[in-house]
Amino acid sequence: MKARSTLFAALSIRPHTVSDLAKKLPFSKHTIYKALGSLSDDKLIRKRREKGSTVVQVSEDYAAQKLREVYIKSLSRGIDPGRLTRRSTISVWKELAEPRSLQDIRRSTGLSLPSVRNIVGFLVDSGLAICEKRKPMIVVRSEKHGLSGLLGQLAWEERTREKVYYQGTVPFERLLRTPDEIERLLYEGIDSSLAVEGTGFHVRGEGKLTVLESVDEEPGLEELFLREIGTPEGVEDFCLLLIGSGKLDNDRLLELARERKLVNTVGCYLDILRGMGVALDIGEGFSRRASEPRAVFLREERKYGKGGWEEEYEAKWNVDLYLDLGAIRHGVRSHGLPRTANRSEA
Repeated sequence: MKARSTLFAALSIRPHTVSDLAKKLPFSKHTIYKALGSLSDDKLIRKRREKGSTVVQVSEDYAAQKLREVYIKSLSRGIDPGRLTRRSTISVWKELAEPRSLQDIRRSTGLSLPSVRNIVGFLVDSGLAICEKRKPMIVVRSEKHGLSGLLGQLAWEERTREKVYYQGTVPFERLLRTPDEIERLLYEGIDSSLAVEGTGFHVRGEGKLTVLESVDEEPGLEELFLREIGTPEGVEDFCLLLIGSGKLDNDRLLELARERKLVNTVGCYLDILRGMGVALDIGEGFSRRASEPRAVFLREERKYGKGGWEEEYEAKWNVDLYLDLGAIRHGVRSHGLPRTANRSEA
């Protein structure tokens, strides 16, 4: 292991004073100070004063703590953590979600064939990858290995996501994220206003409140739309917000609605919005596919009865309709949805 990796490994086990590191590690003071500077520049460590000495410890942020965990578990399995966490090693490991040849990996990563061969050999020897075939060599990663989950978190890449804001007296942001990503957000957002849905955990800080909801797989906007259309808040506010964003994929929405037997419901909802004069670029394919069993649209509003305007839509879309038309109109106005030139109210 190189000095930087050895230093981080020692700090992963426990904090050390700078003088202790100089005594314990088999490197010159100059080399140790240089490695400390490199780790500090990358925000992986921080220093604090304690009883007249400078104590060095691993930073509290997500990336540093994940790297610390990988280092400890690698050492316990006899695997060089410095080599394992190199960018080139991680890039090859990511390619092995499916069986791949060395040439495939070379093309995907841009690494040289000798480098790919060397890294694959290291991963196989470490038990992190399995050689399925020798000639030509076909390799796949071992998902059962104790480090696989940690490497997946370490290899997490920032993606551009849509942020959905609710309007009200206290605006807040709602994010649906996988458990691994919520873990990262907890590390990074502990000094902000933060809550985790379903847990009662809530901390106050600067900025608008972020509400995190844990999901097995992060949904797209179309999945969010279908998830919320069965709730009063969805039809009166959230779905209108998504429509107003102009980012819904009509074909994807129709495909998912067909899979989930929601074509009648979504088509009816969009038709009602058109009747209010909302200019829609989506939903034209729904009317040709309204052939599912009769659906109850907004079951939890059933106790309030009907307003007398529903018959036309119920017959056209084969739904048993319970909606608060006034609340939907208010949502349309609140979100400033674009209107057609000739507006006719439903």
